[in-house]
Amino acid sequence: MGSRAPKALFRRLIWAICAGVWLVTTAGVGSVSAETKAKASQRVRVAVSSVGADAIERTRQRLAFAYSDLGLTLGAPVYFRLIRDQDRLEVWVKSPSGTYSRLRNFKICSKDGSLGPRQSASTGQPEGFYTLTATQMRPQGVGYLGINLNWPNAYDRARGWRGAPSLIQAGCASGRHYGLTDQDMEEVYTIAYSALISGQTSIPFHIFPFQMTPFRMLQVGQGPKASFWRELEPAWRAFERTKTPPQIKVQGRRYRVTAGK
Repeated sequence: MGSRAPKALFRRLIWAICAGVWLVTTAGVGSVSAETKAKASQRVRVAVSSVGADAIERTRQRLAFAYSDLGLTLGAPVYFRLIRDQDRLEVWVKSPSGTYSRLRNFKICSKDGSLGPRQSASTGQPEGFYTLTATQMRPQGVGYLGINLNWPNAYDRARGWRGAPSLIQAGCASGRHYGLTDQDMEEVYTIAYSALISGQTSIPFHIFPFQMTPFRMLQVGQGPKASFWRELEPAWRAFERTKTPPQIKVQGRRYRVTAGK
Protein backbone atom coordinates (compact mmCIF):
# COMPACT_ATOMS: atom_id res chain seq x y z
CA MET A 1 0.00 0.00 0.00
CA GLY A 2 2.84 2.36 0.89
CA SER A 3 4.51 1.93 -2.53
CA ARG A 4 1.38 2.88 -4.48
CA ALA A 5 1.14 6.44 -3.19
CA PRO A 6 4.61 7.51 -4.41
CA LYS A 7 3.89 5.95 -7.82
CA ALA A 8 0.56 7.79 -8.07
CA LEU A 9 2.21 11.05 -7.06
CA PHE A 10 4.97 10.48 -9.61
CA ARG A 11 2.42 9.91 -12.39
CA ARG A 12 0.58 13.11 -11.48
CA LEU A 13 3.85 15.05 -11.44
CA ILE A 14 4.66 13.78 -14.94
CA TRP A 15 1.22 14.90 -16.15
CA ALA A 16 1.76 18.34 -14.63
CA ILE A 17 5.21 18.68 -16.27
CA CYS A 18 3.91 17.55 -19.69
CA ALA A 19 0.95 19.92 -19.54
CA GLY A 20 3.20 22.76 -18.43
CA VAL A 21 5.71 22.13 -21.24
CA TRP A 22 2.93 22.05 -23.83
CA LEU A 23 1.45 25.29 -22.58
CA VAL A 24 4.82 27.05 -22.60
CA THR A 25 5.74 25.88 -26.11
CA THR A 26 2.36 26.83 -27.60
CA ALA A 27 2.08 30.18 -25.84
CA GLY A 28 4.60 31.78 -28.22
CA VAL A 29 7.47 34.17 -27.56
CA GLY A 30 6.93 37.44 -25.73
CA SER A 31 4.20 38.57 -23.37
CA VAL A 32 1.28 36.33 -22.51
CA SER A 33 -2.17 37.86 -22.08
CA ALA A 34 -4.17 37.45 -18.89
CA GLU A 35 -6.78 35.52 -20.88
CA THR A 36 -4.15 33.07 -22.14
CA LYS A 37 -2.79 32.61 -18.63
CA ALA A 38 -6.29 31.91 -17.31
CA LYS A 39 -6.90 29.31 -20.01
CA ALA A 40 -3.53 27.69 -19.30
CA SER A 41 -4.28 27.53 -15.59
CA GLN A 42 -7.62 25.84 -16.28
CA ARG A 43 -6.00 23.26 -18.54
CA VAL A 44 -3.25 22.43 -16.04
CA ARG A 45 -5.83 21.88 -13.30
CA VAL A 46 -7.68 19.45 -15.54
CA ALA A 47 -4.43 17.62 -16.37
CA VAL A 48 -3.23 17.08 -12.80
CA SER A 49 -6.53 16.25 -11.13
CA SER A 50 -6.01 12.81 -9.63
CA VAL A 51 -9.23 11.35 -11.02
CA GLY A 52 -8.93 12.99 -14.43
CA ALA A 53 -5.23 12.16 -14.83
CA ASP A 54 -5.75 8.51 -13.91
CA ALA A 55 -8.61 8.24 -16.42
CA ILE A 56 -6.48 9.77 -19.18
CA GLU A 57 -3.55 7.49 -18.36
CA ARG A 58 -5.74 4.38 -18.59
CA THR A 59 -7.39 5.46 -21.83
CA ARG A 60 -4.98 7.50 -23.93
CA GLN A 61 -3.04 4.69 -25.59
CA ARG A 62 -6.16 2.70 -26.46
CA LEU A 63 -7.72 5.78 -28.04
CA ALA A 64 -4.55 6.63 -29.95
CA PHE A 65 -4.74 3.22 -31.67
CA ALA A 66 -8.44 3.73 -32.49
CA TYR A 67 -7.66 7.13 -34.00
CA SER A 68 -4.70 5.85 -36.03
CA ASP A 69 -6.77 3.00 -37.48
CA LEU A 70 -8.92 5.68 -39.16
CA GLY A 71 -6.02 7.91 -40.18
CA LEU A 72 -6.83 10.36 -37.39
CA THR A 73 -4.75 11.87 -34.58
CA LEU A 74 -5.65 11.98 -30.89
CA GLY A 75 -5.92 15.66 -30.06
CA ALA A 76 -7.47 16.68 -33.38
CA PRO A 77 -10.63 18.85 -33.15
CA VAL A 78 -13.77 16.90 -32.28
CA TYR A 79 -17.54 17.26 -32.58
CA PHE A 80 -20.07 15.49 -30.37
CA ARG A 81 -23.57 14.71 -31.66
CA LEU A 82 -26.13 13.09 -29.37
CA ILE A 83 -29.34 11.50 -30.70
CA ARG A 84 -31.82 11.06 -27.87
CA ASP A 85 -34.30 8.52 -29.18
CA GLN A 86 -31.43 6.19 -30.09
CA ASP A 87 -29.51 6.80 -26.83
CA ARG A 88 -26.43 7.41 -28.96
CA LEU A 89 -23.52 9.78 -28.52
CA GLU A 90 -21.48 10.10 -31.72
CA VAL A 91 -17.87 11.29 -31.68
CA TRP A 92 -16.61 12.87 -34.91
CA VAL A 93 -12.96 13.85 -35.42
CA LYS A 94 -11.44 16.28 -37.91
CA SER A 95 -9.47 14.44 -40.58
CA PRO A 96 -6.49 15.74 -42.58
CA SER A 97 -8.89 16.59 -45.42
CA GLY A 98 -10.73 19.06 -43.16
CA THR A 99 -13.98 17.10 -42.93
CA TYR A 100 -14.99 15.08 -39.88
CA SER A 101 -14.97 11.29 -39.66
CA ARG A 102 -16.90 9.26 -37.11
CA LEU A 103 -14.60 7.76 -34.51
CA ARG A 104 -17.18 5.76 -32.58
CA ASN A 105 -20.59 5.72 -30.93
CA PHE A 106 -21.27 5.54 -27.20
CA LYS A 107 -24.45 4.25 -25.59
CA ILE A 108 -26.28 6.67 -23.32
CA CYS A 109 -27.35 4.55 -20.38
CA SER A 110 -29.51 7.08 -18.50
CA LYS A 111 -33.02 7.20 -19.93
CA ASP A 112 -35.53 10.04 -19.85
CA GLY A 113 -38.51 9.07 -21.95
CA SER A 114 -39.83 12.50 -22.88
CA LEU A 115 -38.37 14.23 -25.94
CA GLY A 116 -38.20 18.00 -26.05
CA PRO A 117 -36.00 20.76 -24.66
CA ARG A 118 -35.24 21.04 -20.97
CA GLN A 119 -37.04 24.14 -19.74
CA SER A 120 -36.72 24.08 -15.95
CA ALA A 121 -35.26 22.25 -12.98
CA SER A 122 -38.22 19.86 -13.03
CA THR A 123 -37.80 18.77 -16.67
CA GLY A 124 -35.34 16.24 -18.01
CA GLN A 125 -32.41 16.20 -20.40
CA PRO A 126 -31.63 19.16 -22.66
CA GLU A 127 -31.72 19.42 -26.44
CA GLY A 128 -30.04 22.08 -28.54
CA PHE A 129 -26.58 23.43 -29.25
CA TYR A 130 -23.96 23.51 -26.50
CA THR A 131 -20.19 23.85 -26.22
CA LEU A 132 -17.56 22.25 -24.00
CA THR A 133 -14.54 24.20 -22.74
CA ALA A 134 -11.70 23.52 -20.29
CA THR A 135 -13.61 25.17 -17.44
CA GLN A 136 -16.48 22.70 -17.85
CA MET A 137 -14.38 19.56 -17.29
CA ARG A 138 -15.44 18.01 -14.01
CA PRO A 139 -12.82 15.40 -13.04
CA GLN A 140 -14.55 14.76 -9.73
CA GLY A 141 -18.08 15.67 -10.68
CA VAL A 142 -21.33 13.84 -10.08
CA GLY A 143 -20.86 10.12 -10.67
CA TYR A 144 -17.04 10.09 -10.79
CA LEU A 145 -16.29 11.95 -14.05
CA GLY A 146 -18.40 14.59 -15.75
CA ILE A 147 -18.41 17.45 -18.25
CA ASN A 148 -20.79 20.36 -17.74
CA LEU A 149 -22.93 20.89 -20.87
CA ASN A 150 -23.31 24.64 -20.24
CA TRP A 151 -27.09 24.43 -19.93
CA PRO A 152 -28.85 26.87 -20.02
CA ASN A 153 -27.16 28.44 -23.05
CA ALA A 154 -28.00 31.89 -24.47
CA TYR A 155 -31.01 30.51 -26.34
CA ASP A 156 -32.37 28.81 -23.22
CA ARG A 157 -31.88 31.91 -21.07
CA ALA A 158 -33.60 34.11 -23.66
CA ARG A 159 -36.67 31.91 -23.23
CA GLY A 160 -36.53 32.01 -19.44
CA TRP A 161 -35.39 28.40 -19.04
CA ARG A 162 -33.47 27.94 -15.81
CA GLY A 163 -32.36 25.15 -13.49
CA ALA A 164 -29.43 23.17 -12.15
CA PRO A 165 -26.62 22.28 -14.61
CA SER A 166 -26.81 19.25 -16.90
CA LEU A 167 -23.77 17.04 -17.38
CA ILE A 168 -22.51 14.23 -19.52
CA GLN A 169 -21.28 11.98 -16.74
CA ALA A 170 -20.31 8.53 -15.56
CA GLY A 171 -23.21 6.67 -14.02
CA CYS A 172 -26.57 5.59 -15.39
CA ALA A 173 -28.98 7.34 -13.04
CA SER A 174 -31.82 9.05 -14.94
CA GLY A 175 -32.63 12.72 -14.57
CA ARG A 176 -31.16 15.87 -16.08
CA HIS A 177 -27.78 14.29 -16.88
CA TYR A 178 -26.70 12.12 -19.81
CA GLY A 179 -25.04 9.04 -18.35
CA LEU A 180 -22.36 6.72 -19.73
CA THR A 181 -20.66 3.68 -18.26
CA ASP A 182 -17.46 4.45 -16.36
CA GLN A 183 -15.22 3.18 -19.17
CA ASP A 184 -17.12 5.07 -21.88
CA MET A 185 -17.02 8.28 -19.83
CA GLU A 186 -13.27 7.90 -19.40
CA GLU A 187 -12.92 7.73 -23.18
CA VAL A 188 -15.20 10.73 -23.79
CA TYR A 189 -13.34 12.68 -21.10
CA THR A 190 -9.95 11.82 -22.63
CA ILE A 191 -11.13 12.69 -26.16
CA ALA A 192 -12.39 16.09 -24.99
CA TYR A 193 -9.32 16.75 -22.85
CA SER A 194 -6.94 15.84 -25.70
CA ALA A 195 -8.68 18.20 -28.14
CA LEU A 196 -8.75 21.07 -25.64
CA ILE A 197 -5.13 20.68 -24.58
CA SER A 198 -4.13 20.58 -28.27
CA GLY A 199 -5.72 23.94 -29.01
CA GLN A 200 -9.45 23.48 -29.68
CA THR A 201 -10.92 26.30 -27.61
CA SER A 202 -14.46 24.91 -27.52
CA ILE A 203 -16.05 21.65 -28.59
CA PRO A 204 -19.53 21.73 -30.18
CA PHE A 205 -21.93 19.36 -28.44
CA HIS A 206 -25.22 19.19 -30.35
CA ILE A 207 -28.20 17.31 -28.95
CA PHE A 208 -31.00 16.23 -31.29
CA PRO A 209 -34.21 14.41 -30.33
CA PHE A 210 -33.95 12.05 -33.34
CA GLN A 211 -32.33 11.79 -36.76
CA MET A 212 -33.78 14.82 -38.49
CA THR A 213 -34.31 13.32 -41.93
CA PRO A 214 -36.89 14.93 -44.28
CA PHE A 215 -39.28 12.03 -43.71
CA ARG A 216 -38.97 12.23 -39.91
CA MET A 217 -39.51 15.98 -39.92
CA LEU A 218 -42.81 15.49 -41.76
CA GLN A 219 -44.01 13.56 -38.71
CA VAL A 220 -43.37 16.18 -36.01
CA GLY A 221 -46.71 17.93 -36.49
CA GLN A 222 -47.39 21.28 -34.82
CA GLY A 223 -46.93 22.80 -31.39
CA PRO A 224 -44.06 24.27 -29.31
CA LYS A 225 -41.87 21.17 -29.50
CA ALA A 226 -42.28 20.90 -33.26
CA SER A 227 -41.37 24.58 -33.69
CA PHE A 228 -38.27 24.10 -31.55
CA TRP A 229 -37.20 21.01 -33.48
CA ARG A 230 -37.53 22.85 -36.79
CA GLU A 231 -34.92 25.31 -35.50
CA LEU A 232 -32.51 22.41 -34.89
CA GLU A 233 -33.05 20.75 -38.27
CA PRO A 234 -30.86 23.12 -40.37
CA ALA A 235 -27.83 22.18 -38.23
CA TRP A 236 -28.49 18.48 -38.77
CA ARG A 237 -28.87 19.01 -42.51
CA ALA A 238 -25.74 21.16 -42.74
CA PHE A 239 -23.54 18.59 -41.04
CA GLU A 240 -24.95 15.73 -43.08
CA ARG A 241 -24.12 17.67 -46.25
CA THR A 242 -20.65 19.03 -45.37
CA LYS A 243 -19.41 16.70 -42.59
CA THR A 244 -18.20 19.87 -40.85
CA PRO A 245 -19.87 21.22 -37.69
CA PRO A 246 -22.05 24.24 -38.51
CA GLN A 247 -21.62 27.61 -36.84
CA ILE A 248 -24.43 28.39 -34.40
CA LYS A 249 -25.49 31.82 -33.19
CA VAL A 250 -28.39 32.98 -31.07
CA GLN A 251 -30.18 36.02 -32.43
CA GLY A 252 -33.02 37.20 -30.29
CA ARG A 253 -34.88 34.05 -29.30
CA ARG A 254 -33.85 31.92 -32.26
CA TYR A 255 -30.96 29.76 -33.43
CA ARG A 256 -29.19 30.87 -36.61
CA VAL A 257 -27.21 28.19 -38.43
CA THR A 258 -24.38 28.71 -40.92
CA ALA A 259 -22.99 25.62 -42.65
CA GLY A 260 -19.36 24.84 -41.89
CA LYS A 261 -16.68 24.93 -44.56
